[in-house]
Amino acid sequence: MSSLFERLDLTKYNRKLKQSLSQRIDLTRPIKLRCQSCRLRLQAEWEFCPNCGFPLRNFSEKSRHCIWIDISNMEVLPEYQETMSAIFMEAFSRLYGAFRGVQVFLTTEPPNSQEWQDKFTHVYVFADSQPVDYLGVASFLLGKVTGHAIIRIDQVFYASCRGNLSISSLSNLIANTIAHEIGHTLGLDHSALPTDVMHDGLDYTTHGAMPPSFHAEQINLMNSAIRRYKTEE
Repeated sequence: MSSLFERLDLTKYNRKLKQSLSQRIDLTRPIKLRCQSCRLRLQAEWEFCPNCGFPLRNFSEKSRHCIWIDISNMEVLPEYQETMSAIFMEAFSRLYGAFRGVQVFLTTEPPNSQEWQDKFTHVYVFADSQPVDYLGVASFLLGKVTGHAIIRIDQVFYASCRGNLSISSLSNLIANTIAHEIGHTLGLDHSALPTDVMHDGLDYTTHGAMPPSFHAEQINLMNSAIRRYKTEE
């Protein structure tokens, strides 16, 4: 019994086009790239699928950039420790999800000096009595990796109180704030889109309603910045 391919007549003419099937097949047309995991349509320059985070190129562990989210100096009263732990666990879970397609190693532990030396970004999360008009601030060079960011967690809590946010929404706001500042340290500029995680001035109502996420162009810009940084080491 012959196969379907063997039964296919490439010489058969189309009555309207007056061409055989073999003549109508355009072998020069570039293939449509799709993610092997979720089948999303891809662009050739992408390094990760923006939908599922599937790597589209082969990367080694050494190509990742370490980001230390330092919460070591946060003081929490004993009666609030359980609630705060739950809030931050949820916030970090959503934060890790936002960076699943980015070549970073996120950690809340001090980076191993033998593995990373001093080549990491330090995101310092703390509370202070000094009044400020921001939730966080970061060092920034367009398209380049930088080393420092701070998160004023007390200001994040004040914003959540003003917006009467739920615990889940507070976790979103914390995750969005940290993701925003990390984005700056990975070379991302502000976005004019109000719902974007990189919008200038996070809105506690808008960004408390959704977990952080980056679109495909932002993911690939961050990966490009990391790749250049690693090349320069």
